[in-house]
Amino acid sequence: MSSPRIEKFSEDIVLVGLDFLDGDLFEHDLLRMIGEYNPDTVAFALCDKRFEAMGQDDWEDKPLLPSYKEGKTGVLIYQAFTEALRENLRRFKGLTAERSIANLVPFVDGLDVEVEFIDRDISLTLGRAFKGMSPQEKLKMFWYLKSAMLTFSDEKRRESIEEMEEHDDLVSGVLDRLSRFAPHVAQKAHKERDEYMGKKIYESSKQGKVMALLPSSKLTPVKKEIKKVMDEESVEGEHSGFEHLEIISKKVYTKALRFISPAFFISLAIYLFIFSDVLNIWRAWLYWFLAVGGMAAFGAALGRGHPISVLISFFLAPFMSLTLIGPGWIAGYVELRMRRPSISDLKNLTSTDSPNKFLSNNIIRVFTVGVFSNVFTWVGLFVVLPLLIRFVG
Repeated sequence: MSSPRIEKFSEDIVLVGLDFLDGDLFEHDLLRMIGEYNPDTVAFALCDKRFEAMGQDDWEDKPLLPSYKEGKTGVLIYQAFTEALRENLRRFKGLTAERSIANLVPFVDGLDVEVEFIDRDISLTLGRAFKGMSPQEKLKMFWYLKSAMLTFSDEKRRESIEEMEEHDDLVSGVLDRLSRFAPHVAQKAHKERDEYMGKKIYESSKQGKVMALLPSSKLTPVKKEIKKVMDEESVEGEHSGFEHLEIISKKVYTKALRFISPAFFISLAIYLFIFSDVLNIWRAWLYWFLAVGGMAAFGAALGRGHPISVLISFFLAPFMSLTLIGPGWIAGYVELRMRRPSISDLKNLTSTDSPNKFLSNNIIRVFTVGVFSNVFTWVGLFVVLPLLIRFVG
């Protein structure tokens, strides 16, 4: 077990560098440091979601419905990826990534010392990184996730985690994987994370003495960020804060794309209503309904959806395609209600040994139903478009 790296940054800030990947700190070590430095707050380089994933015994039994309803699909992807990493690290390397650190939180909470999580919400970290990637980089990333973490070969699983041993932090290891497809995005994500933790530590120090438990690799960059905040505040009277690091902005063209399909087809419907006869209007609607609904239902069925999800896709797609809500996400929500997957289904992905079992996983079905239904809805739109143009002519 390696010794913690302790650096007293100031009278109010003590930084402790640890191996978060293996968890090389135990209660007696932490108790000794708390007794020596007498902090008012012990800050962990974790976020609420990561702690919930590691620190609660009943976490695996929790349903995924709340996360899906709140649009936190990015968190689910991260959880699936990291659960695969954790399982492979445990299986092939004997490491229990971050769990020992998370187990210290309730221990500190019982010592009459404040507990604070200073790492940025993982959904924000990954969400901002994902938004900054080009379409080509996103495709490369998804292919890597599929080939590296959802492989059915033990040899490939073992190879996929070799580089993780070089890290002392699971999140840093995940972000470094992004550097393979989007190095500028990965670098920015690392920088933002350092800035966020530095500012959170500095803000906590204004309320009393804080001892921050960080991955050892983060000691130097976080110290630099704290120094930058202090210098900025001494010159400007205040620092810039971290609110800008908690926003996931959407690109202008992605916003515009959401309006193109509804605007076009609503305009076409209005044109037919004004300039065409009733028979043509009914024919156009029938073609529309069968093409769009049929293709959406085909997509849901291709994703191994529940029969009710398939029916919902068929009947809702013709209407939902005229709105800004993808019909596939409604079908995916129905699939989620019917299958009722739990967090434990994420762990089952790591032990899947065949393509059939992988595609039959309740979580995979939710995603495949939602994605395929949306994709084939667009296919239906392009199929029916030439027919509708004939009615206009």
